[in-house]
Amino acid sequence: MEPATTSLLPGETQSFTAYGLTSDGRHMNGPVVWSASGGTITPDGVFTAGTAVGRFSVTASSSMWGLAGTASVRVLPRRRVASVAVRPDTATLPIEGSWPFHAMLRDSAGDSLSGGAVTWTSSDPSVAVVDSTGLVTAVAPGTATITAVSEEHSGSGLITVVRPGAGPWPNEPAGFRVIGDNPFTALNGDGWSLIDNVSGLVTLGTDPQAPLSPPGVVQYVYPIGFSGGGGPGAEERDLPGLRQVFVGVWWKPSNPWQGHPSNVNKIEFLFPSGGGDIYLGMYGPPGGAYELRVLPQFPNLASDWLVPNVNRVPVTLGQWHRIEWLLIYNTTTDPPNGIVRWWLDGKLIGDYFNVQFPNGPLSVYKLSAIWGGVGSAKTEVDYYWYDHVHISGR
Repeated sequence: MEPATTSLLPGETQSFTAYGLTSDGRHMNGPVVWSASGGTITPDGVFTAGTAVGRFSVTASSSMWGLAGTASVRVLPRRRVASVAVRPDTATLPIEGSWPFHAMLRDSAGDSLSGGAVTWTSSDPSVAVVDSTGLVTAVAPGTATITAVSEEHSGSGLITVVRPGAGPWPNEPAGFRVIGDNPFTALNGDGWSLIDNVSGLVTLGTDPQAPLSPPGVVQYVYPIGFSGGGGPGAEERDLPGLRQVFVGVWWKPSNPWQGHPSNVNKIEFLFPSGGGDIYLGMYGPPGGAYELRVLPQFPNLASDWLVPNVNRVPVTLGQWHRIEWLLIYNTTTDPPNGIVRWWLDGKLIGDYFNVQFPNGPLSVYKLSAIWGGVGSAKTEVDYYWYDHVHISGR
């Protein structure tokens, strides 16, 4: 019989096969009758372990040959859940933001268990809801306890949902230190530098309707014939090696706007010390509609578009928009738990909590309005305007 011995947990199954063996070692197939001293076995040899623990025998009998063969089955005691812990034990989310909670199951010896059934509940679904996988989604400001139950044992975590702030950057995390704040009354100074200014296409301008720090704005011009794959210039600021960063920008694209055939119209970049970048851009076909997307481009890491996954809010051409962007480096790699979130005019657009960042921290910020990918040329005069840039982090 095969297998000759096996070990199973209660409820697990094992298929057995039986054959005759001639004096010269050849296998002979023939009908057999199966029986077992514990558990159950089907007529075709599939054994299912019962709840009793111990050693049992499985027998295949052949009336044609007048012989029988026996295999040994050891039924092991099932490891039971003795404790449940929820990770993270606390988390803070913006309204409509999400975060995956995980249940850590352990037996009486403190060893981890996998594959156990877990039921998730929220103490207040009006504040936060949780699905069957432990993914928590924020609904309204307040606190809620997220509980995981497995085999009558439970653990819990606390979720806090914060309302948008009252300041100029309502989704800026509390406790972040201001790194740079530029109202664009000058092109250089206070840690900011204008670089790669092509033919003077980046200039200071005025707009009494600028929403945060009027009338001064910075203007990026794309003249007729401007080639794709470049930008008019960039306002740049060094960062003190940040692993958590918030950027707030007031930005306006001209109306009309000639989109690039690549669908990409870049707005701002962050650069880690080890190379690569991550940028936020206006994405859409040349005639629109446009939405905000984020693309990480880090060496030796996956580079896939982060598309709106909470709300799809189109960009309105010729209108000032407040963009808020939050990046928090991952603290685990399997799976990664890095955060990228972005808001448009106070509405959460994208919320990702599984991003892998590089080892090097974020060291440079650029207000770099690169038009598209390579190729194509402007057939009209287009503009980007920026009223203000605010950077904080730690």
